[in-house]
Amino acid sequence: LNICYNICNGVLIMNLIFLDVDGVLNSSRKLREVWELTHKPHSGYSYPFDERCLENLRLLVRETNSKMVITSTWRKDEVGRSTLLKVLSEYELDNRVIGYTPVLDETRGIEIKQFLISLKETANFIILDDDSDMGELMPFFIKTNKQVGLTYENVQEAIIKLNKTKIKENEEDLER
Repeated sequence: LNICYNICNGVLIMNLIFLDVDGVLNSSRKLREVWELTHKPHSGYSYPFDERCLENLRLLVRETNSKMVITSTWRKDEVGRSTLLKVLSEYELDNRVIGYTPVLDETRGIEIKQFLISLKETANFIILDDDSDMGELMPFFIKTNKQVGLTYENVQEAIIKLNKTKIKENEEDLER
Protein backbone atom coordinates (compact mmCIF):
# COMPACT_ATOMS: atom_id res chain seq x y z
CA LEU A 1 0.00 0.00 0.00
CA ASN A 2 1.50 3.31 -1.10
CA ILE A 3 -0.56 5.59 1.17
CA CYS A 4 0.69 6.81 4.54
CA TYR A 5 -1.33 5.91 7.60
CA ASN A 6 -1.34 6.29 11.36
CA ILE A 7 -2.72 3.62 13.65
CA CYS A 8 -5.48 4.72 15.99
CA ASN A 9 -7.36 2.21 18.12
CA GLY A 10 -6.12 -0.54 15.81
CA VAL A 11 -7.53 1.17 12.70
CA LEU A 12 -5.35 2.56 9.93
CA ILE A 13 -6.05 6.26 9.47
CA MET A 14 -4.59 8.36 6.68
CA ASN A 15 -3.36 11.91 7.32
CA LEU A 16 -4.49 14.31 4.60
CA ILE A 17 -3.65 17.91 3.85
CA PHE A 18 -6.17 19.75 1.71
CA LEU A 19 -3.92 22.27 0.01
CA ASP A 20 -4.59 25.63 -1.57
CA VAL A 21 -1.76 27.29 -3.54
CA ASP A 22 -2.20 31.07 -3.78
CA GLY A 23 -1.63 32.59 -0.36
CA VAL A 24 -0.28 29.29 0.99
CA LEU A 25 2.66 28.26 -1.21
CA ASN A 26 3.19 31.72 -2.65
CA SER A 27 2.89 35.08 -0.98
CA SER A 28 2.62 38.77 -1.66
CA ARG A 29 6.01 39.13 0.03
CA LYS A 30 7.63 36.81 -2.53
CA LEU A 31 5.91 38.59 -5.42
CA ARG A 32 7.32 41.94 -4.24
CA GLU A 33 10.77 40.38 -3.84
CA VAL A 34 10.71 38.97 -7.39
CA TRP A 35 9.36 42.27 -8.78
CA GLU A 36 12.23 44.19 -7.18
CA LEU A 37 14.74 41.83 -8.83
CA THR A 38 13.15 41.45 -12.28
CA HIS A 39 10.69 44.34 -12.74
CA LYS A 40 8.48 41.84 -14.59
CA PRO A 41 4.81 41.36 -13.73
CA HIS A 42 3.79 37.88 -12.61
CA SER A 43 0.30 36.46 -12.54
CA GLY A 44 -1.50 33.19 -13.09
CA TYR A 45 0.82 30.21 -13.34
CA SER A 46 3.92 32.44 -13.50
CA TYR A 47 3.24 33.67 -9.94
CA PRO A 48 6.45 32.91 -8.01
CA PHE A 49 6.38 30.23 -5.34
CA ASP A 50 7.86 31.07 -1.95
CA GLU A 51 10.70 28.71 -1.00
CA ARG A 52 10.04 29.25 2.72
CA CYS A 53 6.43 28.14 2.29
CA LEU A 54 7.49 25.04 0.34
CA GLU A 55 10.08 24.15 3.01
CA ASN A 56 7.37 24.54 5.66
CA LEU A 57 5.07 22.25 3.67
CA ARG A 58 7.84 19.67 3.34
CA LEU A 59 8.36 19.82 7.12
CA LEU A 60 4.63 19.35 7.75
CA VAL A 61 4.39 16.38 5.38
CA ARG A 62 7.48 14.74 6.88
CA GLU A 63 6.40 15.26 10.51
CA THR A 64 2.85 14.00 9.96
CA ASN A 65 3.45 11.41 7.23
CA SER A 66 0.65 13.05 5.22
CA LYS A 67 -0.67 12.85 1.71
CA MET A 68 -2.09 15.91 -0.06
CA VAL A 69 -5.24 16.75 -2.00
CA ILE A 70 -5.15 19.91 -4.10
CA THR A 71 -8.08 22.30 -3.57
CA SER A 72 -6.64 25.29 -5.43
CA THR A 73 -7.96 26.69 -8.70
CA TRP A 74 -4.60 25.40 -10.03
CA ARG A 75 -6.33 21.97 -10.16
CA LYS A 76 -8.80 23.09 -12.81
CA ASP A 77 -6.59 22.66 -15.88
CA GLU A 78 -3.60 20.64 -17.04
CA VAL A 79 -1.21 23.63 -17.14
CA GLY A 80 -1.95 24.50 -13.51
CA ARG A 81 -1.69 20.89 -12.33
CA SER A 82 1.56 20.21 -14.18
CA THR A 83 3.14 23.52 -13.07
CA LEU A 84 2.24 22.78 -9.46
CA LEU A 85 3.48 19.17 -9.60
CA LYS A 86 6.77 20.36 -11.14
CA VAL A 87 7.32 22.80 -8.26
CA LEU A 88 6.32 20.18 -5.68
CA SER A 89 8.73 17.68 -7.27
CA GLU A 90 11.63 20.06 -6.53
CA TYR A 91 10.80 19.50 -2.84
CA GLU A 92 10.09 15.78 -3.26
CA LEU A 93 6.41 16.37 -2.55
CA ASP A 94 4.80 15.53 -5.91
CA ASN A 95 4.46 11.85 -4.95
CA ARG A 96 2.41 12.91 -1.91
CA VAL A 97 -0.44 14.30 -4.05
CA ILE A 98 -3.20 11.69 -4.19
CA GLY A 99 -5.85 13.74 -5.93
CA TYR A 100 -7.82 16.89 -6.48
CA THR A 101 -11.12 18.01 -5.01
CA PRO A 102 -14.00 17.96 -7.49
CA VAL A 103 -14.83 21.20 -9.29
CA LEU A 104 -18.42 21.78 -8.20
CA ASP A 105 -18.58 25.59 -8.38
CA GLU A 106 -19.43 25.48 -4.68
CA THR A 107 -17.46 26.57 -1.63
CA ARG A 108 -14.13 24.86 -0.91
CA GLY A 109 -15.67 23.29 2.17
CA ILE A 110 -18.34 21.54 0.10
CA GLU A 111 -15.77 20.37 -2.48
CA ILE A 112 -13.56 18.99 0.31
CA LYS A 113 -16.52 17.25 1.95
CA GLN A 114 -17.41 15.63 -1.38
CA PHE A 115 -13.83 14.37 -1.75
CA LEU A 116 -13.93 12.91 1.78
CA ILE A 117 -17.20 11.11 1.00
CA SER A 118 -15.71 9.64 -2.16
CA LEU A 119 -12.58 8.55 -0.25
CA LYS A 120 -14.60 5.89 1.57
CA GLU A 121 -12.05 5.57 4.37
CA THR A 122 -11.29 7.36 7.59
CA ALA A 123 -8.81 10.22 7.45
CA ASN A 124 -7.35 12.76 9.83
CA PHE A 125 -7.19 15.96 7.85
CA ILE A 126 -6.44 19.63 7.89
CA ILE A 127 -7.19 22.36 5.37
CA LEU A 128 -4.51 24.92 4.48
CA ASP A 129 -6.02 27.98 2.79
CA ASP A 130 -6.03 31.77 2.93
CA ASP A 131 -9.83 31.89 2.39
CA SER A 132 -12.30 30.85 5.07
CA ASP A 133 -15.13 29.30 3.02
CA MET A 134 -15.03 25.95 4.83
CA GLY A 135 -18.49 25.86 6.40
CA GLU A 136 -18.81 22.96 8.85
CA LEU A 137 -15.16 21.99 8.24
CA MET A 138 -13.85 25.09 10.08
CA PRO A 139 -12.46 22.99 13.00
CA PHE A 140 -10.00 21.45 10.50
CA PHE A 141 -9.06 24.77 8.90
CA ILE A 142 -5.74 26.56 9.26
CA LYS A 143 -5.82 30.06 7.82
CA THR A 144 -2.66 31.35 6.19
CA ASN A 145 -1.90 35.00 5.61
CA LYS A 146 -1.55 35.70 1.87
CA GLN A 147 1.13 38.26 2.66
CA VAL A 148 3.50 35.57 3.98
CA GLY A 149 1.99 32.19 3.03
CA LEU A 150 2.49 28.99 5.05
CA THR A 151 4.49 29.78 8.19
CA TYR A 152 6.26 27.62 10.75
CA GLU A 153 3.50 28.57 13.22
CA ASN A 154 0.88 27.27 10.76
CA VAL A 155 2.87 24.03 10.51
CA GLN A 156 2.91 23.64 14.30
CA GLU A 157 -0.86 24.19 14.45
CA ALA A 158 -1.34 21.63 11.65
CA ILE A 159 0.81 19.03 13.42
CA ILE A 160 -1.28 19.44 16.58
CA LYS A 161 -4.56 19.13 14.65
CA LEU A 162 -3.40 16.08 12.67
CA ASN A 163 -2.09 14.36 15.79
CA LYS A 164 -5.15 15.21 17.89
CA THR A 165 -6.53 11.68 17.57
CA LYS A 166 -3.25 10.20 18.79
CA ILE A 167 -3.04 12.70 21.66
CA LYS A 168 -6.60 11.86 22.71
CA GLU A 169 -5.85 8.14 22.48
CA ASN A 170 -2.82 8.59 24.74
CA GLU A 171 -4.89 10.54 27.28
CA GLU A 172 -7.44 7.72 27.32
CA ASP A 173 -4.62 5.22 27.87
CA LEU A 174 -3.44 7.24 30.87
CA GLU A 175 -6.91 7.12 32.45
CA ARG A 176 -7.09 3.32 32.34
